[in-house]
Amino acid sequence: MDGPTPTLKESIAPSFQSTVFPTAPYSSRPPSPPYIHVPPPMHSSLSLGSSSKHDRNGAGTLEEEDDPNHDSDVLMTIRPSPSAVHTAGLTQQELYTVTQGLLPQSARDGSSTWVYESRRQAQQVLSYLYLGPASAVKDRAFLEREGITMVLCARDARFATGTGGEGMLVSGVRRAVEGMGVEVEGIDVADGRELVGAFPVAAAKVNQHLLAVAAAREGVGAGAGAGAERPGRVLVVCETGNDRSAAVVAAYLMAMYGLDTVQAVQFMQLKRFCVALGDDFRFQLQTYGDILRARGDVGATGGQHHHHQQQQQQQGPAQPGEAGNRAPGTAAKRRIEQTMGETDEGGEGDMSMEIDDERYEGRSFAPFVDRSY
Repeated sequence: MDGPTPTLKESIAPSFQSTVFPTAPYSSRPPSPPYIHVPPPMHSSLSLGSSSKHDRNGAGTLEEEDDPNHDSDVLMTIRPSPSAVHTAGLTQQELYTVTQGLLPQSARDGSSTWVYESRRQAQQVLSYLYLGPASAVKDRAFLEREGITMVLCARDARFATGTGGEGMLVSGVRRAVEGMGVEVEGIDVADGRELVGAFPVAAAKVNQHLLAVAAAREGVGAGAGAGAERPGRVLVVCETGNDRSAAVVAAYLMAMYGLDTVQAVQFMQLKRFCVALGDDFRFQLQTYGDILRARGDVGATGGQHHHHQQQQQQQGPAQPGEAGNRAPGTAAKRRIEQTMGETDEGGEGDMSMEIDDERYEGRSFAPFVDRSY
């Protein structure tokens, strides 16, 4: 009786192994995402943002500082991005209010003056946003001096239960600021893909609080009182001030100031030198940046479409003919002949093969070589 029939892999393995060789070491594990390198900013006049110069999405672009009296100690300057109305869900007036009149924010190199004890304190990242460890809230003199009006706790989602559902971090902060009139909020920051969903929630909490304080200053909000004359300021904390809370602040910079992952981490590290975001946080920030760019593209396209519709309505109803059966402001759909070509001179299937070949353009590395000839 014959033995078991060999599998296809077993039948071709000997011939395959004898003629095909790898050109570099490899393993069978899933591929790792590329490492995100964050170099220290070296240029003393880099300005990021969009005051007079910005790309079509309003994203942060690098430009030379035009001011001849620019402080040479400033390594980075960022400006609020117009695309924040789409990425953060704000109106133009709300963006103006939150960013204190579209105020530019600068960062200097503080590595020479940084001491180890500074990691136990909170640092000012923006004129209205601070970053630090949860222990910093015990310094009531600091909170009063800086005018902190809200503490946002980036707590680990695994330990968010207990103590009335707030978790130990939020409850401890609430006890520390009791009687100061400081609002305390919590945001659950989990690991993995859930982290991206926490970023817009945290940004919304910060912006909503700043808008509420601004309304109170004008005597409109219900909370107008003794401290209503001061602008709102938010302190974002976690246990160390270097990981979850730092990721939340970096994501806020990306959404409000149009920075990419590297730029946001660079700016934040200039403010708080001990920040050390791991690869997981950087990958999630990069994913969040892709989402923000997509939102900016959709928002910009929607605004252009709305403007075109208004122009069409002002010009009157469409005339019968080429556009007679289309809604105002919509373009005619392209036919398949316009996208693929009316004829296939190379034969059926050549077009799809040419499109597939584009994936391999610029790839000089071959993982395996055949030495059978």
